[in-house]
Order: sequence, then structure tokens, then C-alpha cells
Amino acid sequence: MSTRRSGRVPAGERSVVSSIRGLPAWTATLLAVAITLTGVAVDSLSGDLGAGFTVAYFLGCLIAVLAVSRRSVFVAGVQPPIIMTVLVPLVSVIAGAGLTSDAFSRTQLISLVLPLATRFPLMLTTTLVVVAIALIRAFVLEPRANYPVAARRQRVAPAHARR
Repeated sequence: MSTRRSGRVPAGERSVVSSIRGLPAWTATLLAVAITLTGVAVDSLSGDLGAGFTVAYFLGCLIAVLAVSRRSVFVAGVQPPIIMTVLVPLVSVIAGAGLTSDAFSRTQLISLVLPLATRFPLMLTTTLVVVAIALIRAFVLEPRANYPVAARRQRVAPAHARR
């Protein structure tokens, strides 16, 4: 009986809940970005990235690594620093730092990089938590689920053992 007919989700396509099909890598990335942008929108009322951004960024990356399919868990593991590196300077430019005629002046570059540097502990913590969950999903939960039973039985013995 096929795994598709029995209603079971194949191991490589599962989310953290084994009965639910996981999201593709690009969808999980968009999910994390969308949740993070929701936090940016909440904080836009105050004019600075604060608690709304922090909580949304952490939860968005966490939900993405839990919802992604098992075979795409690497993408979910490496996306937190990329999301932070792209969104924080972009929000700084949009929120008021703005690019002027001297776009590459020292003052302008510092005003773009400083918000990113102050959020480095958040990025590091989120990345460590997400990578830990990704490693647990990849190697602890169903560690041999990617190998068919027949392939495990047909392993070739080393040359010195074959005689």
C-alpha cells in the first residue's frame, strides 16, 4: 500500500506534526517575513522597532522552522540572520533615516548599521533556537526516515569483508 493512499504523509514532507504536510521552503520564508513585518507594522506607531518587532521576529522564525517540511529544514535554519539583515536596515531607511544625496557617507552608513548591531543578541538567540530545533527535527525525530527499508538491507559490505 502506498504512503499516499494510506493517508500518511511521507517523512520528507512532514512538518513537526507528523500527520500534517509541511510547507515548502519558500513558503516558510515568506511566513517568517510576513509575521516579522506584522511586528514592524505594530511598532510603526511608535516610530522605532521595539517589542512588537522582537516578538514577531522570534515567533515568525520559530513557526517557520516548525511548519516547514522536513527536507527543507535547512532553509528555515539559516533564514533568521538573513531576514534580520535585510529588514532592519530597510525599515530604518523607510522610517526616517532615508537616503540623501550623500548616501554613502559615514554618518548615513552608521545610521543604517547601528539598528542592526543593537539587535544582534536577538538575531543570535533566534538563530540558535531555530538551528537547535532544525537539528532536532533532522537528526533526532525519525533519524532514518529518509532511507527506504530495502536500501538499508542492501548495503554493500566493505571490500575486506567480501570474500
